[in-house]
Amino acid sequence: MPSCIVCHMDIDENTDTHYECDNGHPVHKYCLAEWLMHSHNCPLCSEPYSQDLVDQFKDYKAKKEQEKQAELDKELEKQAQKKMQEVADKIVFLKFIEDIEQKIEEEKYNEAIEKLLDEYNETSGDDRNLNILFLLGKVNFLKGRYDLTINFLFKLVKIRFNYPDAFLYLGKAYEKLGLHDKAQWAYDRIKERK
Repeated sequence: MPSCIVCHMDIDENTDTHYECDNGHPVHKYCLAEWLMHSHNCPLCSEPYSQDLVDQFKDYKAKKEQEKQAELDKELEKQAQKKMQEVADKIVFLKFIEDIEQKIEEEKYNEAIEKLLDEYNETSGDDRNLNILFLLGKVNFLKGRYDLTINFLFKLVKIRFNYPDAFLYLGKAYEKLGLHDKAQWAYDRIKERK
C-alpha cells in the first residue's frame, strides 16, 4: 500500500482519491489541494504537476484565497475599530483634563480632586494615569496640602523619572514644608532632565 508523500499516511487505493506526479509519487487529493496552494511542483522530486491537474483544484484554491482574504479583512476591521476606540478614549480623556483644568481655574479644588481620584488606577502606569497623578499633586499643592502633593508626585516620578513638572511641584512643596535640601534635590532633577 503506497503512502502519501505529503502526510505520509497510507493511501487506500480502493477508497482514497489520490494523484501522482509524472514520476509516480502518490499524494492524497486533500493533501495535494493544500500543497498546490504553495507550489505546483511535486514535493518529493520537484517535477511540475500538469496544468490539467492543477486546473482541477482552481475552485478549491479560489475558495481558500477568498477565506484568507475574508480573514484578513476581518482582522483589518478589528484593528480599525481598536484604533477608533483608542482615539475616542483619548478625546474623552482630553475633555476630562479640560474639565479638571477649568475646576482648578475656578479654585474648585475639592471637586477636581474627587473627579481625579475616581479616575485614578493605582495599579496602572500608563500615560493617562501619570497625568492624573500629576494633576492630583498639582491640585493638592494649590490647596495647600503639601504632604499629599509629595505623596502623589513621588508615585509619579517612581514610574517616570523624566517628568520635570512633577519635580517642580515637588520642590515647591518641600520649600513650603521648610525642607530646603529636599527642595534643592527636586530642582536639580529638573536641570538633569533638560
